[in-house]
This record gives sequence, structure tokens and C-alpha cells, in this order.
Amino acid sequence: MPTISIIVPVYKVERYLDRCVESIISQTFTELEIILVDDGSPDRSGVMCDEWARKDKRIRVFHKKNGGLSDARNYGLEVATGEYLAFIDSDDWIDNDMMQILYDAIQTYGADIAECSWRCIYQDRIEEETENTGEYITGNNIFALHGEIQWKYFKSIACNKLYKKEVFRNVRFPVGKLHEDEYTTHLAFYNARRLVYVDLSKYNYDRTREDSITASFCEKNLDVIDALQSRLDFFYEKGLVEVQQEMENLYFNILLDRLYKCYVYKIHTERVKRLIRDTNEKYFLNMELPISKDYKYELSLLKNSYYLFGMCKKHRWMDSLVHKMKYIFWGQKCIE
Repeated sequence: MPTISIIVPVYKVERYLDRCVESIISQTFTELEIILVDDGSPDRSGVMCDEWARKDKRIRVFHKKNGGLSDARNYGLEVATGEYLAFIDSDDWIDNDMMQILYDAIQTYGADIAECSWRCIYQDRIEEETENTGEYITGNNIFALHGEIQWKYFKSIACNKLYKKEVFRNVRFPVGKLHEDEYTTHLAFYNARRLVYVDLSKYNYDRTREDSITASFCEKNLDVIDALQSRLDFFYEKGLVEVQQEMENLYFNILLDRLYKCYVYKIHTERVKRLIRDTNEKYFLNMELPISKDYKYELSLLKNSYYLFGMCKKHRWMDSLVHKMKYIFWGQKCIE
């Protein structure tokens, strides 16, 4: 039985697949099962997967009907036989010692999940996510959940981690959603007893693709709101009071930012209208939450007018004027 199963969803990546697979088969840690899930790709990607399987016996290829990234990852989870799991996106690649470093960290610290940092590769530059200090940070699941909220150490990204398979026993990625990692990472963290973070960039995110889903904002980016709501609901369901207030603030931070982006990009769909309506209906309940006064102020703007909310976010002079008159509009109790 292989020690690590690496799951690689494959769809329309014939320009990038060789680079990805080469980086995996070149790992200094060799006890691998490499699962290439051809998600009904219409280009040569599926054929290339089969070619790679003939070159390396550790590679297993599965061809399936297109179902999206989450569906392909879930398929990989069902067929994986390794004691540990990793996810690599097929347009990215990893440094050749990534698996060894994460595996050694798990063994050394008795962890269920090990995580490293990453770098983003753009057309004209490379951006390191962290300072690459080489520091090792360990903690329990609550510590990791705090880190996920604060975007510190442990983050809601699937691909920069090595997991004990057991932490995914009841976790699957949401089919048909963007921001699928936001729906699932906290569940894996919760199932872990101990986690370790290694401040070394070992994962390489390709940000040069013009057709990348992260290249522009669209209505589907609102999926992150549903993902954060599901995380918040989970924290309340499990009684995780240590992280509830932080999570409430994160939720409203992203909610208000996404609504503003919809205003900027002139996205006025039924989904956006429903989100505004639902937020306004919970206005007085939200005002009782221990969240930032800035968020309460913006919620008050939204309650008054989506146009006013958007204009104040866009123009500092207008925001300054309205802010001075906020007590006239809403009264002291709602703002503070």
C-alpha cells in the first residue's frame, strides 16, 4: 500500500499537465500513489494521462464524465488507498521535496495535517506568500481554526497540505461551487487532533492563465458567502465559542466586500437582490452581534440604499459626509 495518495483533477490542461506530473514523480519521497482524474477533458489531457501511466507504475488514471473540480477530487478520495492524502491542481506544480518535508513534519510532531506556504507565479513576477522563515508552528484544531479565520499559518486552501486520510472520513468537496476549499478545510481541521505548519514555500500557483476562474469577478464568486455561512453555522452547531466572534467578523467582511464588487461590476442578478434582501431582513439581529462598528455602519448604509452603500464605498468624500450624518440617519444605538 502506498504511503501518500496524490489526487490530481485534470481538465483542459494539456499545456500544463506535463509540468505538474513531472513535479510529482520527481518527489524525493517516492512511496506515492498518483491519481490522475480525467474529468471529461475535451482536449488531449486524458490521452496525456494515459501516456504518463505507461511511464510510471505509480500513476493510476481514471476517466469520468465532467463534473467539475470538486467532483473530480471526491472521485479521487473514493479510490485513494494511501494512508495520507494530498491534492494538487493540474495547472500548478510542487517543489521536489514538498511531500518529504510535510511527511517528516507529521511524523515529528504527531500531527494529522501538515501545511506549507506557497508562491504565486505571474507573467511578470513571482510573489512569495510568506517570508519563508523555515519556522514550524504546531497547535490543536481550535488553534488552526483561529489561523484559518485570521489567514495566518493554517489557511483554507486544499493544495498546500498533507492529510491523514482519516480527517476526510466525513468530508467531501461541494460539487458545482467555486471556493470549494472554503466549504471543506475547516471540517478537515476540526477532525484533526494536531496540525503543523512549515513556513517554506513548496507549492507553486500558476497565475498566468487568462482563463483562470480567479482572473475576474463574477456572480459565482458569491459562493464564498455561502461557504462562510456554512462554516459559521458549523461553529455554532459544534459549540465552538472560541471562534464564533472572529468568524462573524470575517463573514461580514467578505459579505460586504462581495456586495460592493457586485455594485462595481454592475451585477444585479436575482441572486444579488436576494442576498441584499436577506441581509437587510436580519439587520436588527446583526446589529446585536459583537462585530466591528465599521461593518455595522456599512450594513446601515445597505439597509438605507444599495446605491448609497456602493457610492460610499467608492467615493471617500461621500462616505465622509454620510459618516458625519450617521446619527441623523440611524441613531447612536444602531451604530455603536
